[in-house]
Amino acid sequence: MQRKSDDLRGSGVFTLGLLVDWLEDHYQNAVVSGVADAARELGVNLICFAGGVLRSPQRAAAQRNAVYDLAGAENVDGLMIMSGTLGNHIGPTELSRFCERYAALPMCSIAVPLPGIPSVLVDNATGMRDLIVHLLEVHGYRRIAFIRGPEANDEAERRYRVYRDVLAEHDLPIGPEVVVAGDFQRESGARAIEVLLDERGAEIDVVVAASDAMALGAIDALRARGLAVPGDVAVAGFDDIEEARFSSPALTTVRQPLHEQGRRAVELLCAKLRNEAVPEQVTLHTEFVIRQSCGCSWRWARRGAVYEPAPPSAGGEPALTMRRPRAIAEMTRAARAPDLDPAWAGQLFDAFAADLRGKDGGRDVVAVLGELLRKVVSTGGDAGAWQDVISALRGQVLPGLAPEPETSARAEALFHDLRLLCANVAENAQAKHRLAVERWARSLAGTSQALITTFDVLSLVRAAAAELPRLRIRSCWLSLYERGPAPYETSRLILGYDEARPSWVGPADPVFPSRQLAPSGAWPERRVTFVLEPLFFKEDQLGFVLFEMGPREGTVYEALREQISAALKGALLVQEVVEKDRERGQLLADREKRAHQLERAYEAIQENQEKLLISEKLASLGRLTASIVHEMNTPLAAVRAALVDLGKLVTEYHDSAGDPEVTRADHLEIAREMRQAIGLASSAAERAALFVRGIKAQTRDMGPHERQAFDVVTTIRQALLLLGHTMRKSNCRALFEPPVEHIELHGSPVRFSQVVTNLVENAVDASATRGGGAIDVRVSARDDTLLLEVEDTGTGIPPEIRERIFEPMFTTKPFGQGTGLGLSIVRDIVTGDFGGTVEVDSRPDHGTVFTVHFPRGRGM
Repeated sequence: MQRKSDDLRGSGVFTLGLLVDWLEDHYQNAVVSGVADAARELGVNLICFAGGVLRSPQRAAAQRNAVYDLAGAENVDGLMIMSGTLGNHIGPTELSRFCERYAALPMCSIAVPLPGIPSVLVDNATGMRDLIVHLLEVHGYRRIAFIRGPEANDEAERRYRVYRDVLAEHDLPIGPEVVVAGDFQRESGARAIEVLLDERGAEIDVVVAASDAMALGAIDALRARGLAVPGDVAVAGFDDIEEARFSSPALTTVRQPLHEQGRRAVELLCAKLRNEAVPEQVTLHTEFVIRQSCGCSWRWARRGAVYEPAPPSAGGEPALTMRRPRAIAEMTRAARAPDLDPAWAGQLFDAFAADLRGKDGGRDVVAVLGELLRKVVSTGGDAGAWQDVISALRGQVLPGLAPEPETSARAEALFHDLRLLCANVAENAQAKHRLAVERWARSLAGTSQALITTFDVLSLVRAAAAELPRLRIRSCWLSLYERGPAPYETSRLILGYDEARPSWVGPADPVFPSRQLAPSGAWPERRVTFVLEPLFFKEDQLGFVLFEMGPREGTVYEALREQISAALKGALLVQEVVEKDRERGQLLADREKRAHQLERAYEAIQENQEKLLISEKLASLGRLTASIVHEMNTPLAAVRAALVDLGKLVTEYHDSAGDPEVTRADHLEIAREMRQAIGLASSAAERAALFVRGIKAQTRDMGPHERQAFDVVTTIRQALLLLGHTMRKSNCRALFEPPVEHIELHGSPVRFSQVVTNLVENAVDASATRGGGAIDVRVSARDDTLLLEVEDTGTGIPPEIRERIFEPMFTTKPFGQGTGLGLSIVRDIVTGDFGGTVEVDSRPDHGTVFTVHFPRGRGM
């Protein structure tokens, strides 16, 4: 609503707001019914904001409380607060702070006095006192247990204080074992019985609950234990909700004027809006209602709390006339029907008197009572309770007819007819109520079926619009919050249904401020009462829905809220999936295009990598060839020199064979020199053979199936032998002094040797830039780990590139002098082939230590 005068109310018509927790319980429904009736009679609009109990830990209170943020001057002229339930968990002080947000609006509090706000209160003390006194003095109960309401609830605490005061007045101690906390819900009443009987083992005569709901829960729990009510334990409550009258046994309770509370709140607020003087507080009285659950008989329950019969007197017409004022007073008291025209009791008495005397021209008393009962039933009253009215009339009339037996008999016949009428109307009302409940249940089931079978928002909207007429809901406005930088501030209408304007059905309306509740011009052109319910699913706030109130059963709107919320969440998820699928299709197309580009780039990289690997292989082959040439030249030169010397000695020996001057000693000397030459040749040949075996061991290709146990010390020595020329060329020398001569490791010796070779070559390159130096190779064995360390005194690794040294293709060497694969290969072999780890510790200008851990127990 942009302005209330433009939308809901027009000039001079008020729109009132009511903050109510929910509409599932009789207490709230009864008050809301009174508010709605008064709003209709006074010609004002009404919006009920059903936003849950403030800060309650139950029933998704945080999601429901968001509805209260929508109430304000943008949509209502004044506000009523159902303080008796909204503040159950925060108390009056915090509730007053909560109401400060609405300071710009005239307000009225229901059930709890709030500073500076006119309040409609209920005198809890009188009814509760009458109840406790009745239990003590009529029944003689002494062990009276009490189920409290929420401690923060002012009404609940007043009822508890009356209980304590009355017991103190009768000198009865109040032990903590007979007082249990509750929360006004039926389940807490059942739980209180568990605490009293099972946990505390309390001995009790009667249980008094601060609400009827908790009292009915207590009866359920007592019966579940096989205890009779009131035979074993009596029970009494407070509120007089509808279920209290029809429970078995009927519940003794204290009646609150719930419907009248709602009416008076509307009257006070409208008076304040008209700038009339209003009282700070209006207090309504409670009434003690005796039924069977306290232990009273049916007759006492009918009679005791309603009226006291008049004493007998002389009969005749004058006697009836004399008894008329008291009879009217007693019938009015028994009826408890403030909504009826106050003249009803006199009209009923006069019709009865005329019928009794057979006078013509008067209305039949049965017809008069029937009309009254129809009005009572139409406003949610109990026709069966009017048996008390008949009893009150009978108690006042019969004593005056004592001298006239025939007239007394006729009166009894009339009373019988009136009682039958009350019973029939009550039975019909109950039957209609049951049929209505069944109809609502069937309609809600059908609505649920229609909603849960929709899979998109548009279908959901159409399904909801189609179901609303069956539920007698004339209009409905459903909006979703717009997501964005300021969520919940704006909303989009997705369903605008009004039976008088079918064109409103369907989405596509513009975005509007959420506190406006609907787009401008959307409201029905009539006086309306709306129920505003939040739409949410778990923690996800979806939006809100406005139902024009049709049925008075609040459960209809609560059930619709749950059904629409769940269906909306499902439809939104489906919509999200569809959108994601569309985005996914576009992404797949983009990825396919990108894949072609990457494939071409990969082919180019692969081609360059192959060239690079070939270059690396050729470079390695060149280094290996140079080492082989250098290492083989030395022993071969020694063999050649030994053979030359041996040839000379053979010639000398041959020539001296016949020379008499050559002595045997000379021949022995020649033979010794020959053996020496042969030894030198053999030694050089063995050295060459050892070098060849090392080459073979280093270059043999072993597959995974050829893994074996091998000697680490021998493998390291062979690797260092092959690198001898490379190290001497760079002025480096290897230091390798193993702690023992044999250390066993399981795996591939070729792969292990490749690790040693790459680490030592990396150390040689790092040391060469500083003129060479010692390269310390250390190996040690533990029970489960082999430790290999290669340390150099080279330039070290700068900190900024330390994290990248194991990356493939990463190198700091000039172009053409390295491929950047050495350390990457080391890590891949250690982790992949041996399941080990590689660590590096380096300090710039002080050298580097590579530490490799090889698991010894890894059976690969």
